[in-house]
Amino acid sequence: MTAVIWTDVAQLCLYLVGSAVTLFVLFQRIPGGWQELTQVAATAGHKLQVFDFSFHLATKYSLWSGLIGGAFLTMATHGTDQTLVQRLLAARSEQDGRRALLSSGVIVLLQFTVFLLIGVGLYVFAQHWPLLAPGERFDRILPLFLVREMPLGLAGLLLASIVAVAMSNASGSLNSLAASSVLDFSRRGASSAAIRSLTPAGLLRASRVATLLWGGVLMAFGFVKWGPLLETGLTVAALPMGSLLGLFLLGTLDRRANPRGALLGMVAGLAAVLGVLRFSSVAFTWYVMIGSLSTFFVGAVASRLVKDPANPRSQQFSGGTTRELD
Repeated sequence: MTAVIWTDVAQLCLYLVGSAVTLFVLFQRIPGGWQELTQVAATAGHKLQVFDFSFHLATKYSLWSGLIGGAFLTMATHGTDQTLVQRLLAARSEQDGRRALLSSGVIVLLQFTVFLLIGVGLYVFAQHWPLLAPGERFDRILPLFLVREMPLGLAGLLLASIVAVAMSNASGSLNSLAASSVLDFSRRGASSAAIRSLTPAGLLRASRVATLLWGGVLMAFGFVKWGPLLETGLTVAALPMGSLLGLFLLGTLDRRANPRGALLGMVAGLAAVLGVLRFSSVAFTWYVMIGSLSTFFVGAVASRLVKDPANPRSQQFSGGTTRELD
């Protein structure tokens, strides 16, 4: 965890500085600078529009999808996703963890503002000097701009900042997957007596093996053509996040919930999101809300109708833990 955190700090500084430099160079390359950017962006699809008050579930980016759908997404990513929760658990105190969450909100707001301005700036720049050939993916426009327009040396540094973003996500994800594999599955499995008997050094070796295996899985996913990367990444993340958040809310708010009902709720929540994805035009920004509410309500009803025969002594689980009558 120490290595992951300090690596993330270095990568954060690298890509924030790289983003600021990219935005500065864009303003220098665009004839007319900021004034030209605002004029072209305003006349071409309202690219500088901040608020969209229309309410339609098929609209990806509106005030309501941001406030409501974004609230559910943030609860899921910041409250239940192990990639971030493991960092909060590494804080020295609950107060430090709270400060980290609040600070991240401010940093993310500034970061997204800069990123969005870079996107608008690239659009305006391309009106004067096209960067993409017909049919090329839009994801290529930023690397092409860096290679063609940046001074030598600086272009390599800024390309490294793009790689740093990917590396930051990968390191945290691999650490979380390895921890879950070793502690939550292998160590507690029915046939895991050998793993349960491992020393801390043995567990460390097992986690390293798990990290390598999961690294191979993630590399395989990298060869799949997903389409536009940002929306695809958010869509893929939103599919299971709703069930995860619903499970957390169920264990926290419903004291009569049991493991069997929670499992049925998670299956129902995931099925609901997949059905919405396949058979409707609802935007991905609402997926986490749909999945979490489906998981919560189906899990609450199922817990009252279906007993848990796997653990007859278990009466309830609250806050994500099962209470046993021992």
